[in-house]
Amino acid sequence: MNLIVLDASVTIGWLLDDEQDTFSLSVHRSVQAGGAVVPQHWRFEVANSLLVAERRGRLRRGESMERFHYLDDLMIEIDADLALDHTFSLAADHDLTFYDALYLELTIRHNLPLATLDNDLESAAAAQGVELFSS
Repeated sequence: MNLIVLDASVTIGWLLDDEQDTFSLSVHRSVQAGGAVVPQHWRFEVANSLLVAERRGRLRRGESMERFHYLDDLMIEIDADLALDHTFSLAADHDLTFYDALYLELTIRHNLPLATLDNDLESAAAAQGVELFSS
């Protein structure tokens, strides 16, 4: 199994038709084949993004929940552990939100590639020597 750390930006990139691109669809195929690890807040980020998309008319009423439940069929492990001090340090050192630093901390702790569309998170990962997912 080729696990990756998956962030919400990429997940939304394949769940919303108008945001799909080559990279996000490649990550989707990788998750289907090998699975992913995510921090606990990932589910809330994805759910909120889908709900906002529905409110803005990008999805039909109820479609956000359907797309969210699709994720239940994928091999996505929710990591409940947290290295709080390290996460704070990463956020401060790289000027990241705490939420984005959680992805980076998870990636470092599990020594897995990171799949993200977030430029700040990508830069911080590169600075930390973290492998980035490539299609």
